[in-house]
Amino acid sequence: MRFSGALWGLLTVLLLNSCAKTNEIPLDRLDQALFAAKSPEEIRAFLAKNPTITQLYLRPDETTTDSALVADLHHRVNDPELNVLYKQVQDEFPAEHNELAQQLGEAFANIKKSYPDFKAPRVVTMATGFMGPDMVVTDSLIVIGLDYFVGPKAKYRPRGPAFPQYILRRYEKGYIAPSVVFALGDKYNATPTANRATADQTMLADMVYYGKGFVFTKAMMPEVADSLLIGYSDQQLTETYNAQDLVWAHFIDKQLLYETRSDVKERYMNERPFTAEIGSRCPGAIGRWVGWRIIGRYFDKQTNPSITDLMANADAKKLFQESGYKGQKEE
Repeated sequence: MRFSGALWGLLTVLLLNSCAKTNEIPLDRLDQALFAAKSPEEIRAFLAKNPTITQLYLRPDETTTDSALVADLHHRVNDPELNVLYKQVQDEFPAEHNELAQQLGEAFANIKKSYPDFKAPRVVTMATGFMGPDMVVTDSLIVIGLDYFVGPKAKYRPRGPAFPQYILRRYEKGYIAPSVVFALGDKYNATPTANRATADQTMLADMVYYGKGFVFTKAMMPEVADSLLIGYSDQQLTETYNAQDLVWAHFIDKQLLYETRSDVKERYMNERPFTAEIGSRCPGAIGRWVGWRIIGRYFDKQTNPSITDLMANADAKKLFQESGYKGQKEE
């Protein structure tokens, strides 16, 4: 059989497109199933069909009765305003050719290459008007509250003290897959915490833990933007990278690497609008970023870098020393 040049080119494009989608995983769209259940009886049937999701995601506490849960959901799925948000969820996360399904599928395939025993978890999507958490990640089940991640144009956005603006800006779809993969990497991220009495409680150990997590995520999602991994804006990343010698000098001058007091560690490791101890333009959780620089430099220096060897190494001090990091930029 002979093909013309144009036809052969078309077939090649179609074949490549087909191959590009082979890693797309199925998303269990329970958000659609829930909003299709308009009557109390249909909602009760939905809950009975999905007992794990009911217990893990939909019950705010164990005192919620079945009748109260059904009544609450019945009100929500029939609320016209909430249905506007639901429509936005469907527009942002279409059932076909879903970017999230593709990203997770590719990441799961990469994890499988490094860890052959890895079994891809079931991925469930929900939308309840922020009734459940933004995300639940376990080895076997991932639940993603898509209504959290519609973005700044959403009819409603999550509110409350847990969602200051510097955190809220990250609630967009691009942040979902990196957050999931980072959480899955926790299973492989060895830390010397088996015996708390002898465990490494230093800030350096915390920094290295996050650094390993970011390098793991980047290895499984090599195309993802660094800003989506750590949650800094592009400007913050650039400014912090350029000022890292000053950041590092602060850590050394204040003897922070081997600090063990929790209140001090929290100032550098926890989410904050900025790290006031260093300056108003220094992002919060700066210790996580420095940990990423340490482990990134260590990993880049390896002749045959192995993500499994890195994640299994719980010796934070050794990893730091062998990284040779002292606040310098890439050579």
